[in-house]
Amino acid sequence: MITHLHHHVLIVPLLLLILTTHDNMVTSLKVHIVTYNTGNTRPRENVAPLLGLELDPDIISVGFEELGDTDDWENEVDKILAKRGYYRVKLVTMSIMQIVVFAKKEHMPFITHIQTEYTKTGFGGTYGNKGGTSVRFRLYDKTVAMVNTHLSAHMDQVHIRDEEYWNIMSEQDFDDPMSEHLYDHDYVFWSGDLNYRIQLGNEEVRTAIKDGKHLDLLSHDQLHQEKQAGHAFIGFHEADITFPPTYKFDPETDIYDTSHKNRVPAWCDRVLWRIKAERAEIAHALNWAGEGDTDTSSLSSFTLSASDMSDLESDFSSDHCEVDGACGSKQFLSPDNAKKKTKKKKKKKKKQIDVSDEEAYSNRSTWEMMRKRTISLMKKTAVYAATTGSAMLRTATGSAPIKVHKADVADPERFKNLMNTLEREKVSLVKEKYENCVKPLVYKSHPEFKQSDHKPVSALLEVGVNTNLTPVIKFQNDKYTWKKGEKLVVSFDVRPGIPGFSSWDWVAIVEQKWTDPHKHYISYQYVAKETAKFPWEYHPGAARTLNLVFVSSKMNAPVASALLECL
Repeated sequence: MITHLHHHVLIVPLLLLILTTHDNMVTSLKVHIVTYNTGNTRPRENVAPLLGLELDPDIISVGFEELGDTDDWENEVDKILAKRGYYRVKLVTMSIMQIVVFAKKEHMPFITHIQTEYTKTGFGGTYGNKGGTSVRFRLYDKTVAMVNTHLSAHMDQVHIRDEEYWNIMSEQDFDDPMSEHLYDHDYVFWSGDLNYRIQLGNEEVRTAIKDGKHLDLLSHDQLHQEKQAGHAFIGFHEADITFPPTYKFDPETDIYDTSHKNRVPAWCDRVLWRIKAERAEIAHALNWAGEGDTDTSSLSSFTLSASDMSDLESDFSSDHCEVDGACGSKQFLSPDNAKKKTKKKKKKKKKQIDVSDEEAYSNRSTWEMMRKRTISLMKKTAVYAATTGSAMLRTATGSAPIKVHKADVADPERFKNLMNTLEREKVSLVKEKYENCVKPLVYKSHPEFKQSDHKPVSALLEVGVNTNLTPVIKFQNDKYTWKKGEKLVVSFDVRPGIPGFSSWDWVAIVEQKWTDPHKHYISYQYVAKETAKFPWEYHPGAARTLNLVFVSSKMNAPVASALLECL
């Protein structure tokens, strides 16, 4: 049985990564993501409409679930993209599911350190009919993970789907110090047949769809509910759903299931994404000097001792006190000034307060509770102000300070609501900062595909990367000429500071419409002393134009290409 993991630290690394790219260096690349549960069928339809080629994407990721044949679908995609100047970054297959990633060849020098992983979750983690496959790589200055998953089915298996998410997220590790785990990547794109259902009766769901009110069903979508409850997909975003549920149809029709199973329609097929810097900053903003906070020195002036209860009584003697963006009662004080003013107030109040007053101190447990909650409030707002600037919370909540009534501290539910309000304000500020890092352009289903009981879903996203980089390795010439009867020698330039060549680096001669040098090479030679030498016998014989591709073993990727004119 798979253990239900609720350790949120799994997806929030302690290392804080703040996005620092300058606007004038950032380029938006288009990433097109497709998920299709093929229903154990082979391709009978033209898959080109799934690939979004009219939108000119830079990266294309296609995930398949329940494949009838593990080669047929990928081969169809490969043939189409080979003609359009894309190459295959990587393919990984697990049982009857797979993910394949393609990219424009112009980005090839900057897509490196490619690795794959898979996690089986079917039958207690022993079978690959359910689980997740992933391809990860460095894309210019960012690390990217493309994940395709097929989670457990059925309405009542929500907790199992949550468990499978946590297992996939926590178990997939990579050999790259920049991103050793899925949750370490700058961008994680997660797609697949996630199998979350609509938590309503069949008739109610079908009636809403028939009446064109399917968007009213989103509040009952299990994935939305699990995200909001913090049970799974914490920090993931999804574009607005505008299309009807994509499951379950009678094959070859647009009619929802009429079989004896009579499944409730649902949005099973989804595309989501997660931004590491956003999650790290939110985690930092919400770490109110709690466990794991290594620096609490800024709180010393905000911690109240038992002798300060008379001050608290005075602070809450009116209906409310004001707490501004940096906090303390009444208004913000710097740590030094807070000490001075607190001492001054105490002297004054000791003359006014009768310690023996039974009415004021008859319920010391209540005052102790209020004191602790006030300390918590002061700590939280003080730490947040110290790390983000005292004006941010005030800006988020309007021009006036937050009104804190004494009942907000005395009543547990009101105190909880107040804390939630403050946290929502902080989270919204951080999300606003990162909303353009990944920008959804298109999110749709493809009802024209009818051979499966699912409709495919695709998303086009704009992703910010810093393209102001120099290729790691490049051919010394953009074009080489190879005459029949002569040997061919090609040489390379390496970016300064990059380790030298490996004896396992190689150069492939491929057709111009290649997608994978491992699969499509005509001939190849290993690199020795920064050159690759092809004997005259390797000449293709006829006059033709080909490509040379340098494949780096250290970066596990093709990283350079050049034209080869054979004479």
